Amino acid sequence: MEKEYALLVRQDAQTSDIAALDSAAGLLTQRGARTSHAAVVARQMNKVCLVACDELHIDEAHRSVQIGQQELSEGDVITLDGNEGLVYAGMVATESVIDEDLLARLRTLRNTEMKLL
Repeated sequence: MEKEYALLVRQDAQTSDIAALDSAAGLLTQRGARTSHAAVVARQMNKVCLVACDELHIDEAHRSVQIGQQELSEGDVITLDGNEGLVYAGMVATESVIDEDLLARLRTLRNTEMKLL
C-alpha cells in the first residue's frame, strides 16, 4: 500500500498547528515570512515549507483552495517546490542531484576544522 501524504494549508500557521504539521508532508501559507516561527519550525521538522503565497485563497466552507486561476479541492494532489517557491497541481517527478562542488567544499572545511582542533 502506497503511503499517502497531506499538506497543511493555512492563512497563517499557529502554535496549535504543531500536531497537524508533524503529520503533514509540508506547509503552505498565504501569509508569513521565510523566517517566521512557523516556517523555521517546519523546516526544522524536515518539512517543505512555502509561506507568503499571495495568490493562495482558502475557502474553508468548500474545503478548497485557489492558487492563481487553479482551483483545487481537498484530496487533490499538489506538489510544493521548496527550492523555487512554486506550487504545482498534481504529482511532480523529483530528482535528487548531488552537488559535488558543495560536497568537496564541505570536506575541505571539515578538514580545516579538524586541523584547528
